[in-house]
Amino acid sequence: MKQKRKGITKPRERKFHQEYSFEIKVVVLLGLGIFLLVEDLEIKHYIYEFIRAILFSFGNGIKWFRDMIIFFLKQFEVSDIVGISLIMYVMFLIANRWRDRMIERYLNLTNCSKCDGNLKRIRKNWNQKAMSILYFVNVKHYQCTECMNKEIKLVK
Repeated sequence: MKQKRKGITKPRERKFHQEYSFEIKVVVLLGLGIFLLVEDLEIKHYIYEFIRAILFSFGNGIKWFRDMIIFFLKQFEVSDIVGISLIMYVMFLIANRWRDRMIERYLNLTNCSKCDGNLKRIRKNWNQKAMSILYFVNVKHYQCTECMNKEIKLVK
């Protein structure tokens, strides 16, 4: 436990704005209040126009997005859209099957496949990091302590 040092403590010098920050706030707010009472600025009108401009720009963005979707859909026939949707679904099914097969292939890893030695975790390289993003799995990279063989394990 630390012990306090004994000795003479010097009074800390506080800067002007630290010392009088409350008084400065009071004077500024009082001056702003008097200014707003005397001057006719129509602040409500400016706030209304600002909010109105923001909302209209948001609405115009939604209209533009809607028009782009309608333009895109008019370029294709319904049969084209259905065909593209079916092809995308088939590609999803193939990728999912490929992922499951890769996980099955690299799921069981307890000892080295070459010398049956013990494995220790090592840092992944960029190939394993890309594989983990592509397959949505955790990739664990191992190295044998005896023969220095490197292997991976995929975990859902």
